Amino acid sequence: MKPSLSNYQLGTMATPFPTKGPLYNLSAKYKDLSFNQVHENDEARIVILNEPSLPQWMGSIHPNGSLYEEPLDLSKAQDEHKLFRELLEKEGCTVFTVREILTGSYDQSKSEDIQHRVKLEDFAFNSMHYELDSQQNVQELSTEDKLLISDQYKKKCIECMSNEQLVEVILTRPTIRLRKSERDTELLSTEYSFKPLVNLIFQRDQQITTSAGIVLASLSSPIRAPEVQVMKLCFEILGLPIVGEIPEPGKLEGGDFYPVGRDLCLIGVGLRSNFYSVQYMMDNDLFGTTRVAVVKDYFDQNQQRMHLDTVCNIIDERVMLILEDICGEESPIRRLVDEYTRNDQGEYSLTRNDVEYSQYLKEEGFDLIYASNQNQKDYGCNGLNIGNGKFIVVDRATAKTIARSTKTNSQLLFVDFRTVTKMYGSVHCCSQVVSRYPRQRLSHSPSSDGLSPPTTTTTTTIQNRRNSRESEDGSDKFLMISPTDFVKDRIGMNASLIRQQRQLILQDYSRLHKLLVDAGVRVHLFCHEPYHHTDKAVFVADWFSTHDRNEIKSTDKDTLVIYPLSDQSRRRERRADILKFGFLPKYTRVLDFTPCEQGKLEYKETTIEQFINNLENNSDNFDNSSSSSSSPINEINGYFLDFSEIVLDREHKVAYCSTKNQHQSDFIDLWAKTLGYRVIKINSKESANKFIFIGSKFALFCPEAIESVEQSNMVAQSLLLTSDKKVIQITEEQMNNSCAKIIQVKGNQKTYLLMSDKVMNYFTPNQLSELKSHVDQLLHADMSNLENMGAHNDGMISMLGRLV
Repeated sequence: MKPSLSNYQLGTMATPFPTKGPLYNLSAKYKDLSFNQVHENDEARIVILNEPSLPQWMGSIHPNGSLYEEPLDLSKAQDEHKLFRELLEKEGCTVFTVREILTGSYDQSKSEDIQHRVKLEDFAFNSMHYELDSQQNVQELSTEDKLLISDQYKKKCIECMSNEQLVEVILTRPTIRLRKSERDTELLSTEYSFKPLVNLIFQRDQQITTSAGIVLASLSSPIRAPEVQVMKLCFEILGLPIVGEIPEPGKLEGGDFYPVGRDLCLIGVGLRSNFYSVQYMMDNDLFGTTRVAVVKDYFDQNQQRMHLDTVCNIIDERVMLILEDICGEESPIRRLVDEYTRNDQGEYSLTRNDVEYSQYLKEEGFDLIYASNQNQKDYGCNGLNIGNGKFIVVDRATAKTIARSTKTNSQLLFVDFRTVTKMYGSVHCCSQVVSRYPRQRLSHSPSSDGLSPPTTTTTTTIQNRRNSRESEDGSDKFLMISPTDFVKDRIGMNASLIRQQRQLILQDYSRLHKLLVDAGVRVHLFCHEPYHHTDKAVFVADWFSTHDRNEIKSTDKDTLVIYPLSDQSRRRERRADILKFGFLPKYTRVLDFTPCEQGKLEYKETTIEQFINNLENNSDNFDNSSSSSSSPINEINGYFLDFSEIVLDREHKVAYCSTKNQHQSDFIDLWAKTLGYRVIKINSKESANKFIFIGSKFALFCPEAIESVEQSNMVAQSLLLTSDKKVIQITEEQMNNSCAKIIQVKGNQKTYLLMSDKVMNYFTPNQLSELKSHVDQLLHADMSNLENMGAHNDGMISMLGRLV
């Protein structure tokens, strides 16, 4: 067995990759180490832990409020954590704890180092606060009293503390409230309060160690946010280079990251990490890999499966332990993968999207070992790969599942962690490997030899990958937004009920997505985050339309049209990430009608890149308050029309539109002239898509929506003759229950009519029979939870943004 490396005897170790920076404050012997992770299966060399101590005791007083899973015995947790550290050191890892780093006890000379002491004092100074008791009038304080609550007095106290005391201040973050004393000392403490770093034991989350180096994260929970700055101080003390920091509104937690070689890494987004942080890392080359696989949790977002490392783990070079419940297109909580590849210019572009996660892993050459739901609940997926064919496990049943597999010969090292896991994490969560020794490996990807530093991928290769994911059978493609932020927190609502409602809505959406995918329809799925302030983003079809070069004869480019929205809060739905990765590279021409929002009856012909640039320059003009009312916020003389208010007969270039005022009438004229459409204006208080639907062979129409019988007959005749459709009439009741807001889709060389169960139940048997005669199949999904939360009036058609 290889001996553990002591803090004073770490020998020189050659590495084939560039060293990012020396651990110069520890020992010159560390100078040849690289502080990064190329592959989760590489040999772990330096590991940072944080043993349970006073902050965790404070957390155990109210576990639920501290983000813990269950009440716990702290002394048992300390014993388990100690054995975990001893196991790591026994297997050759050099281990440092946060407390050792901060106190300087890892190196005798460090405890006497003035620079170290100054860093510690300054950080502790900002972690401790003096406040007057709320009943104390400041006017009653003498000059001497005021001195005793001043920064000067606090500084004096800090300077007298030992390193150990300073560390307790940093980890517990105390506030002392004081008032004048009638006797004894001048002031009397009336309250001691603390904001302890109760979750700092989970060292995985405050940063990720990528192939490029250490990147400071941004934690989603407010009580955990200060942990990042503590770890930044630790890295500064150690001299470990930090290659990047995630800015707001980015959210990134280390449990969502796995390195898989110089070519590929996996990064989860969903409950705890968001795409903003991923895009920031790609833009700044902080992953250091040719490809980035973004694993999207857009149907689940459950605390039990909060991070990627709670549902899967790399236990060997190309062997993945994975929760069986998330695998396969049939799974209601499946994960989907978007893959981004770096080009010749060092820029990442989307090359694959919405690949089911287990399928993606298999295509990447992984063998899968399936963990049961109980295995996952017992933290079986949250083990730690320390390289050299060794994997630390905390659940014996999961260990037996792995052992019975013929897919790996890894040695399984068991550690009892049953008390620590009550704090909602296991050995992977509790450890941060900041240095692994990269070993030579055979290539598992055509774009990397597995030995060289990361390279770019040629534009031709990227285009080939992109073309390989495009269907050639004429199937429809849609852009969709999962309702991950559709249910807003409400003051007074029970938090568990909010979470439950979100889960139910995501289940509805998962069924809809599966229905489309099973039919061969291609979907590019995004989500929306709280910081977007876009409650109704799920109705993505309202703000854009797409038109190919065959439809608009005046251009040889595929066109994206962006509409002027009356609801200012909904304008935030025109997001840069959706525009960049949802529409490029196909749509090279943009017709931007947003000047109409400012009262200018005009449009701009531009590009997506230019539109994004203008969007970012004008981002400060948006009201980013958490309240996003759906009521219109009209600028004076604005011209507004959502695309969902226009019904298109693309084949005959006819548009049907209700015009409620002169401005809408003027706008639709400009729109029709620009796109080469003939427009039929209708006088109705209802939007046209509420009472007209146009399919390939039939149309739905509610005559009662139009007050003028003459105009109603004119519309019916137009649908029958001009559009050459079989017209099926619907009643006013059916109209009010969104029977016209259905959608026709194509997939697997078949034509389908899509609607919700609720809408389907409003059609008569004869109507359903007639509808079935015009398509290959009716598709319907139970969307009752989403509909009951306000989606029923918007209909199915608003949830699917067609990409022609």
